[in-house]
Amino acid sequence: MNLTKRKNKIISKLSTLAIPILLVVMRTSQCFAESIGTEEVQAATDNIKRVITSIAMPLGGVLIFASVVIAALKMIANSNNPQKRSESIGSLAWICGGGVILGASLIIAGIIINVATNNTGNLLGG
Repeated sequence: MNLTKRKNKIISKLSTLAIPILLVVMRTSQCFAESIGTEEVQAATDNIKRVITSIAMPLGGVLIFASVVIAALKMIANSNNPQKRSESIGSLAWICGGGVILGASLIIAGIIINVATNNTGNLLGG
């Protein structure tokens, strides 16, 4: 039992020492914009474009499709109850709003990438 208490004290002291050391290490690491080359910028923009086109768009499409199917099933299940059916129809507006937000975010991400790199792979001003 005494060994367990001693072990816990040692672990707590080490953890209290680890946090300031981690903060100092994080504080001293620096990144200079001058050290970023064209290849890194091109690789980063290609990765962002790949993530947007291969993950965000299909995932958003699947989620929107699934939401429409669920709303349709709710409308079918609540066909005899006008109150719940109108709630199900109202959920379609939220689905459309989500689709608009998803589309706008993809458009804005594309605009930011094209403006930041001038569609050349080079950062503007660099």
